[in-house]
Amino acid sequence: MVFGMPNRSTTDLLVIGAGPAGLAAAVEAQRAGMNDILIVEKGPTHSTMIRTFYKEGKRVDARYAGQEAICFGLLCLRDGNRESFLQLMDHVIESNKLAVRYNTEIWSLRWLEAEQVFEAKTAAGAPVQARFVVIAIGKMGKPNQPDYWKTIPNSLKNNKSLLFDINTRPLDGAKVLVVGGGDSASEYAQMLSPKNDVTLAYRRSKFSKMNSVNEKLLNDLIASKKIRALLPADIEAIEDENGKPRVVFKPGTQGIAGSAGAEPGDEGKCRETFDAVLFGLGGMTPVEFLRTSGVKLDAKGEPVLTAAYETTVPRLYLVGDLLGKGKGGGSIIAGFNSATEATRDLLARYCGKVLAPELVSLDHLKF
Repeated sequence: MVFGMPNRSTTDLLVIGAGPAGLAAAVEAQRAGMNDILIVEKGPTHSTMIRTFYKEGKRVDARYAGQEAICFGLLCLRDGNRESFLQLMDHVIESNKLAVRYNTEIWSLRWLEAEQVFEAKTAAGAPVQARFVVIAIGKMGKPNQPDYWKTIPNSLKNNKSLLFDINTRPLDGAKVLVVGGGDSASEYAQMLSPKNDVTLAYRRSKFSKMNSVNEKLLNDLIASKKIRALLPADIEAIEDENGKPRVVFKPGTQGIAGSAGAEPGDEGKCRETFDAVLFGLGGMTPVEFLRTSGVKLDAKGEPVLTAAYETTVPRLYLVGDLLGKGKGGGSIIAGFNSATEATRDLLARYCGKVLAPELVSLDHLKF
């Protein structure tokens, strides 16, 4: 196959998402000779999830959650922080002259059988056509909302006292409730604890969803009383108390007795008012986008994929966080590697380009 020919109005590869996995896919394809590559990103810059959910100075670990830090493609990284990682991605884009179209959200994607191309429609502008597509969007595109979200007064939803993003508003000297028991909630609590009065509420009696590093750091802060933990804590509702969220905890909440008063007739319920509530409940797979793209989903709503992450739509691959932990998500290096595997499968099966694994270790980085 001759890349970029004969129809120059159709790009060889469309990458949806300019995060770690998306950029890795573009670099691998470019190395094989694909020069007509377009990356589209709905945010104003690359690595939106890192910028949004990682506070300034937050560490970025190569060996995330104990995973071995070995990369199978061109991109790899050392331990660092949010800033060093963003600088690395800046370098990847600039040094490889990658074409990234920002502030561009793909609304629909479909395969045009007659033309043998994908057509991606955006909110504005002409549709984009491509011979191959790699979807590299993150799970956090639509944060999970609690069951009681619809009952919360709109006044609280509109005044930035209920948050899904730690960067939505400055939090300094505030009384903050962090809700959740996974890595996002743990990291939010850690980042906020030096300058705020932080309480972490989780509905189970012990943490079971966070990696060992985050669990140890969080437990140390709880033991030193720098963070208050409510375990188990089941929230029933959030009320508006003069513009602040007043959280209603169901009976049986541990660690809150004496700090909040029960009202008559509540049968053991407790209420406590906070300056802000920050939800760290994780994200969910954008099921509707995948379904409308023709991707087959299993009974749990997860995409059906080959071992190399090709969907049930030929030439359409899925990489990065959407794959879940242990596959392509959960760490930056895992995202790099899933993108490498998918792109090399695409190149070998459809373009006759076979690339040998790089097996890059931390001591032999390409960037």
